[in-house]
Amino acid sequence: MLRVSSPRRRVAPLLALAALPLLVAAHRPAERPARAGITTGSYVAVLANGQKLPWTTQVPAVEGLAHWARLDLAVLRLNPNGRYTLSYRYAQEVVDTKAKPQMPPPRDEISVGRFSDRGTTLTFVPTPSPGKAERRITAQVVGADIFLDKTVFVGERPFRVRLLFRRDPTLW
Repeated sequence: MLRVSSPRRRVAPLLALAALPLLVAAHRPAERPARAGITTGSYVAVLANGQKLPWTTQVPAVEGLAHWARLDLAVLRLNPNGRYTLSYRYAQEVVDTKAKPQMPPPRDEISVGRFSDRGTTLTFVPTPSPGKAERRITAQVVGADIFLDKTVFVGERPFRVRLLFRRDPTLW
C-alpha cells in the first residue's frame, strides 16, 4: 500500500485541478471537414466588394438622398452536423447627400439553417420565416476561403455585396 504524506495530500488536488483544462480540451470535438472538404468552424468576413471591413457604401435613392450602409462584421459558423449561423453587424440610413451623414446605431442580423458542400460550392438553406418560401444561397470555396454573394435590397433595388470569409480558429 502506498502512503502519501500530509503535504503531498494537499498538493494532489491542486495538480488534478491544473490538469482539468487539458482534459476538457482533449474531449472537445475536433473541427473537421464538413462532408466534401470545407473545414467546419468560424469564418470572418475580411472583405466586402474588395474593400476591408468596416465597409461603407452609398447608393443613390431619389434626387438629394442616398441609402448609406456600413458593414462592421460578418461571421459565418459552419457546424459538423450541416447547420450554419451567419451573423452580421451593420448600420443603414437614408441620408441627405449634401449633409454629413450621422452614424446610426449598429444593428445585428442573424441567419440560421442548413448547408451542403459539393466540391467548390456551398449551398445555404436558411430556415424560412412562417409563411415564406424556402430559398437557397450559394457560395464559392476557393482554397480555404469562402466567397458569398449576398443580395440586399436598398429601398426597392437589389444591391449585391460580395463577401470574402477567412477561417478564424480563435472564434467559437
